[in-house]
Amino acid sequence: MNRNSRRFLTGLFCGLAGLTLFFAAACKLGPSNAREERATKVPSAASQHAGDPGIDLNCVIDHIQNPPEAFHYIYKKDTPDNNLVQEADLTPDTIDGTSKDKYALSTIKGVKSDRTSWQSAWMGLTGISGMSSTIALVHSGSPTVREGTEKMNGYDTIRYSIDTARSDAAEAGLYRATLGAGGFEKGMAWVTAQGCPVKLSLDSEMHLNNGSVEKDHYEIEMVKSSAEERFA
Repeated sequence: MNRNSRRFLTGLFCGLAGLTLFFAAACKLGPSNAREERATKVPSAASQHAGDPGIDLNCVIDHIQNPPEAFHYIYKKDTPDNNLVQEADLTPDTIDGTSKDKYALSTIKGVKSDRTSWQSAWMGLTGISGMSSTIALVHSGSPTVREGTEKMNGYDTIRYSIDTARSDAAEAGLYRATLGAGGFEKGMAWVTAQGCPVKLSLDSEMHLNNGSVEKDHYEIEMVKSSAEERFA
């Protein structure tokens, strides 16, 4: 399979997963009752039984759009062409951060009492949708293995290891089609009981037929802010 075909498959995953993230968040902008809110929530396939929630990027978007507490947020994506870093301090009432890549630096500020500024601010931090196709490949099945529980960034978490080398025949075929022979995804994730990744580091390699290799690296951090830090 050539580069364009692989990019089509990867793009298809990205488009579907990205739309899920966007519409799940966008649907919550207007008035909604509890039933409608549950309907817009699209859990990952790995979150089908208690104690093993998998990795749910929707949960991160939920926390950015409606912060339940004060926390510091970082998202990084390093590719051969660009380096994106989005970072912010969020509270239930304010968002204060930046979005930076090799081309531009943007300031992100919003207050909950100002609907326009709030919407602009949280949408400015949704670069995480750029890794939706990457997580879609591994959020369930053999590659993602629960390793235990531990405290991370102020949260009680479940630790997962991620490695596409652990795959059955069907999964291996999918990975060859999307990542190429020798391509892989490998990393670690620490998630809450709801599947929110409060810490994640993931490497992805796509091996092309022409012998070139495209390497992407992703990081997520959600660090709970203490009362002392908030009022210092």
